[in-house]
Amino acid sequence: MIAVMFAVLLAIQAVPSQASPPAADEAQQAAGQAALDGMVRIFTAMGSCERHFTPEQVRGVKRAFTPEPGQQPSALEAYIAAAYERGKADTALSAPACQEIMRALAQSKARSGQ
Repeated sequence: MIAVMFAVLLAIQAVPSQASPPAADEAQQAAGQAALDGMVRIFTAMGSCERHFTPEQVRGVKRAFTPEPGQQPSALEAYIAAAYERGKADTALSAPACQEIMRALAQSKARSGQ
């Protein structure tokens, strides 16, 4: 699911805005914003759940926004990392809720074939 959101966001950014009418541009911008908002909600929840995750799960989540060694984070990676860090301050999600989130994300990833 996370990878799908990244792909949608990147695809929307790759489309030249001059080639489409204003209504299409607005629709693309709205779709891109919705994808970004969804990613922020997911990573904020993941940050909140970090204390309930195994070290392997934490590494897997952080891989989505950690740049390659020697690289600077992209603007998107930095934005998502900040959402994750904000989520760590929220302790409202229970361990079962967090494990359910991870299960749902894993199922979504399996369905998308990634």
